[in-house]
Amino acid sequence: ERSLQLAALAGLADEAIALQPDAQRAVSQCGVPGAVPDSVGLELGRVSRSYSLIYERTRHLPVEPELTEARAHLCRLLSYHMHMLRDAGDLAFSGRTDERTEPFRRELARGLGPFATELVALADEFRNLAAAPTRRMPDVWDSPDEFLLEALWRLDRRFVPA
Repeated sequence: ERSLQLAALAGLADEAIALQPDAQRAVSQCGVPGAVPDSVGLELGRVSRSYSLIYERTRHLPVEPELTEARAHLCRLLSYHMHMLRDAGDLAFSGRTDERTEPFRRELARGLGPFATELVALADEFRNLAAAPTRRMPDVWDSPDEFLLEALWRLDRRFVPA
């Protein structure tokens, strides 16, 4: 049962990883100087919806109590991706130039950042644990991911005037 749940988590993470090149490209295009093509906005919406569907399937996946933190960790990474896509669209398609938010928009040219790599590592960890079902879950999932929570907090605060 546990190995099947880990395989399901790995499969959901793999679906999200398959979307990362499109998400990376769309977010990066929002950070280039000048007008961002409307097609980028459509791509942001498509990829965001796909991540949202994966997020909901992950959130509602029944898992053993020992795997709830692992599932929550995957949800946090998916949430970060959705926030990045939303914020990229908000910054690129606001219809006005604001000197306070322009530095943040230029940062988008770097794309999804280290959380894209973390998602790949998490999928690998799920697969490894599924292959060796007697291994205990890592203790790191027993505590909140402070780095991710801080990043999400900062993303939400980007649009609040100082």
